[in-house]
Amino acid sequence: MARAAKSNGKSRPAALGRTARTARSKARSRKTNGRTEIDPITFSVILNRFNTIANEMTLVMERTAWTSIIALSHDFSCAIYDRQDRQVCMMDALPIHTNSMHVVLKEIARVFEGDIHDGDVIVCNDPYSGNTHVGDFVTACPVFYKGEHLFWSVTKGHQLDCGAFMPTSVPAAAKDVWQEGLQLPPIKFYKKGKPCEDIIRMYLANVRWKDWLYGDLMAQLGSIWTGRRRILEMLERYGKEELEGYIDAIFEYSDQRMAAEIRDMPDGEYHGDAWLDTDGQGGTNIPIHAKVTIKGDRAHVDFTGSAPQTPGSNNSTQGVMQAAAGIPIMCMIDPTIPHNDGCLRHITAEAPAGTVCNANHPASTALATICPGDTMQIAVWKALARAMPERATGGMPAIHCVPMFSGSDRRNGESKEWGSMVFNASPGGGAGVGTDGWPIMLSPAALGGQKIISVEVSEMLYPMHFDKQEIAVDSMGHGEDIGGPGVDIRIRPMSGTMDCNIFGDGNMNPPYGTIGGTPGIGGGNYKENLTTGKRTFCSAKGNLVIEEDEIWVGLSTGGGGRGEPLKRDPQAVLESVFDGMISLESAEDVYGVVIHRATMTVDLAATEALRAKMRAARGSIEVVRPDRPDAGDWVQRSLRQGDDYLIDPQ
Repeated sequence: MARAAKSNGKSRPAALGRTARTARSKARSRKTNGRTEIDPITFSVILNRFNTIANEMTLVMERTAWTSIIALSHDFSCAIYDRQDRQVCMMDALPIHTNSMHVVLKEIARVFEGDIHDGDVIVCNDPYSGNTHVGDFVTACPVFYKGEHLFWSVTKGHQLDCGAFMPTSVPAAAKDVWQEGLQLPPIKFYKKGKPCEDIIRMYLANVRWKDWLYGDLMAQLGSIWTGRRRILEMLERYGKEELEGYIDAIFEYSDQRMAAEIRDMPDGEYHGDAWLDTDGQGGTNIPIHAKVTIKGDRAHVDFTGSAPQTPGSNNSTQGVMQAAAGIPIMCMIDPTIPHNDGCLRHITAEAPAGTVCNANHPASTALATICPGDTMQIAVWKALARAMPERATGGMPAIHCVPMFSGSDRRNGESKEWGSMVFNASPGGGAGVGTDGWPIMLSPAALGGQKIISVEVSEMLYPMHFDKQEIAVDSMGHGEDIGGPGVDIRIRPMSGTMDCNIFGDGNMNPPYGTIGGTPGIGGGNYKENLTTGKRTFCSAKGNLVIEEDEIWVGLSTGGGGRGEPLKRDPQAVLESVFDGMISLESAEDVYGVVIHRATMTVDLAATEALRAKMRAARGSIEVVRPDRPDAGDWVQRSLRQGDDYLIDPQ
């Protein structure tokens, strides 16, 4: 994510260079256990060796998983921790996972204290055991060297199903933990290298598509065992004392650079508000408040003032609360800083128990990573925008238009149950600092870390047809830097009816614009009868049945814009028109760019005159726009006479 080149009048690269040199200098002069001196070259080799191990774990999991959500959509993360449950490294991972995986790992270590052995594999998907939400399946194996537990190799993968009362791992209508599906507190699937076949059978008996999910389980085990093997190779190469010494130096390096970054932020208290569209049970505009306190080299996020926990599945766990507080702050630091415990220790968070940001058992938290996780991040980003507008991006979108389709595939003459989570219409990201936003960013939980499945592969694997998948014109927030565009998509069933479980948010409360930028459109979804034209709109979450003569339509929002649109280069506006992202009307009405339609060229003189007139008529520039609930109007503008609009249908 882009960031400002300067802050407080200082050159960022130079300041960072001094910090890095200081850290390396201290590393060279420090002794480890009184014996091993830290060498900067070895330091760099070990740091990158750990990153390479995490990357290999990622490749193993991605290339051996069975379900599309992991193998093709990359909804998983891999990381390495030391025996104190401190994150050593992660690579190509999702922020919602790696900013919180230490929380569930600490619970795993606590539960099995004194009973952790070489060859064990411990799993957990219980949201109230430090996990993010029921859909995220954690597998962890301890790494022993010469009889001593030194590391953890860990993966977290989003399951396609977890045995909920409907075919999805994100049931928006769940009212408690038992409707979410199978809850696994820390439990051993392997003991001292031997599989616990009875436990594994019990797990598979409680999920749909058990063959696929068994394949995913084996992929996760292959990933953590690969990590274990590579860590042991490092221990053989460097020995315990030297390797642990360098890990401490790596933590110290990140710690010092992170401390310098936060000290460069202005001290003070900053506030941000955001709203969930719905709670999964028909309640609307659920408020979330974040107070961000910057003091010295520490950042603290307090969600006090947010709504009580909701009756639906839109409640946060401890793990999600920790991650949602930290992700926006981590996005505002130099991206070259290694993301490990040295960074995370500078960020703390809290939320009152029994609130939407920190629910009490047995409240459902099935959607926690995105609802309210995305919205909690948005509240923090708004607060940080007021603290550091020079670093603030355009508003990020909450995830929506990502249905979980399922049904029976009879294309080959036999009935076979199927399911697929489709991310292809994910919203675009907010505008960066000096750069346009990404398309298909998915959500703040992933921040572009996931992938979409190609249309051709989806149609080959599953009985559905993509009639359309293209950029949604004028869907993003406008500005000097524009948000990433949304997607206009149409999907219909090809083998009988299909269930459409929709989960997400942000249609009624679209991504905001910053320092003069405009918000995204919000977007929405509906199903349409191809014979009668009858359309049934749905809020960002709910359950629809798509009949054979119907089609599901999604139009996702683009991200928020950043900076005044009148400052955007006229040629860049013209290029966006050619790319189908901005309409000719918006080019003139929003950007003040006059384009000769016959030649499709910019009239620079007329553009300057129009822009001068528009500048004279404009009002004050707001840091965040809009900053009120229920600001999205796409649904209201799109409804026709005879259309229905359903909030959280079940």
